[in-house]
Amino acid sequence: MTDTHLVAFEPSGDETAIRGVLDRVVAGGGELVVVAGRGVIVRAPGAVVEAVGADPAVSHVGGVTLPVRTRRPAPK
Repeated sequence: MTDTHLVAFEPSGDETAIRGVLDRVVAGGGELVVVAGRGVIVRAPGAVVEAVGADPAVSHVGGVTLPVRTRRPAPK
């Protein structure tokens, strides 16, 4: 099952380490939803998220719920 998680990186993590973690998420069937500074929201299978959480470049992994917006038709 694919869930949504926030992956936060250590302040000391370099670009190569962060890119490696994100490449593993995508290679494992996940996708990057939002990238903001040292935090990335991803959708990925649980096993991929667990493996990423064990990486030394990662400071925190936690589940998040994104609000669902329903688009209204444009006024006429």
